[in-house]
Amino acid sequence: MKRRDFIKIAGVTAMVVGAGLGCTSQKESKLKNWVWLRGGSDMTDQELRAFFTKLKKNKVHGILPDGGNAYYQRIGAICEELGLEFHAWRWTMNRGGYMEQHPEWYAVSRKGESVVNHPPYVDYYRWLCPSRPEVEQLLVEDYTTLCDIDGLTGVHLDYVRYCDVILPIALQPKYNLVQDHEMAEFDFCYCELCRSKFKAQHGYDPLDLEDASKDDTWRQWRLDQLVTLVNKVASEVHKKGKQISAAVFPTPTIARDLVRQDWERFNLDAFMPMIYFQDYNGGMKWVEEVVQEDARILKGKAGFYAGLHLGHVRQFGIRKVVESCIANGAQGVSFFLGNDFKDEDWHEFSSLMGELS
Repeated sequence: MKRRDFIKIAGVTAMVVGAGLGCTSQKESKLKNWVWLRGGSDMTDQELRAFFTKLKKNKVHGILPDGGNAYYQRIGAICEELGLEFHAWRWTMNRGGYMEQHPEWYAVSRKGESVVNHPPYVDYYRWLCPSRPEVEQLLVEDYTTLCDIDGLTGVHLDYVRYCDVILPIALQPKYNLVQDHEMAEFDFCYCELCRSKFKAQHGYDPLDLEDASKDDTWRQWRLDQLVTLVNKVASEVHKKGKQISAAVFPTPTIARDLVRQDWERFNLDAFMPMIYFQDYNGGMKWVEEVVQEDARILKGKAGFYAGLHLGHVRQFGIRKVVESCIANGAQGVSFFLGNDFKDEDWHEFSSLMGELS
C-alpha cells in the first residue's frame, strides 16, 4: 500500500470508528495509544515524571500501570500534570488473596476440584466464581475505591474471564496438552452455588448430564454470570465519573470458546483485545482479520485499541504490525509492555505515529 493511500485510509477509519472512549468529535477522533506498565513504585517522583514524559514524547496517550493504591496516588498527580490518561490496571477474576478466609468464593472444575487446592495450569491461577454476590461486592468496592484517586481517569480490568477451558493452540505443547475437547479439570465453574442457581432456573443439574461441556444452555448461563458481574462493576465505576477499560481475548468468538468471555456485551468505554498472534500460530493475515472483526463489532460502541505483545511484534516489525492494525480499524494500539521498549523501538513507533497524526 502506498503511504499516501494508507494515511488516507487510517484517517477515515479513525473518524468512522471513533465513537468510543473520548472519541466523539473530529478533534477527539485522533489515534490514541496506550501501554501496560509493570513496577515503578521504587522510582522517585522525578524518575517517574521523566519516564512518563518520555512516553508522551513517543506518542503514548494513556498508561495502564499495575500497583497498589499508594503508588497510584503518587502517579495520579504526575499524569494529570502531563496530560496522560491513567487507568489503574488490576486483575479481576484471578485473585488468590482470599482463599484462607473465603475458600467458598473460588471456582470449582467439572472434575470437582477447587482452584484453592488444584490450580489449573499454573500456581497463580486462582479464579473467583462470578456467580457469588460476595465476589461482586468485593470487585465493586475495589474498583470504585480506585476511582477516588486524584488524577486517575479510569480503571482497567484484566483476567476478566473464566479459566482457559482451552489454551491458545501454540501454548498447549508447553503443558503437554492436546486440547481437542473441553477437559473436565479446566472446565469451570461447577461449585454448588452455580449448579443450584442454574437448576432453579432450568430444572436440571449440569453434572447430571452425560457431558455438560456440550450443553448450550449451561454454557450460555455461565457467560451471562460474568457479563452481569462486569456490567455491575462498570455501572458503579461510571457513577463515580470514571472510565472503564479491559484487556480481552482477540475476538468475541475466540473469547467465548477459550475462556467463556462474552466481551462484546461488556458495557465498557474501551477494549484492548490481546492480539498476541504468536499464541495462535497467526501471521499478518490473522492480525488483519482479527482487527477487522473487532472494528466491525465495536464500531460506535467503545474505543478499540489493538493489544500488541512487543515480543511478538518484533517478528514483523513495529511499523508493519501497527500500520495493519490502524488501517483495518483500530483507533490506536496498546503495548505489553511499555517497560520493554528500547530506544530504537520508540523511534520506529513514534516516527510512524508522527506520519499518521
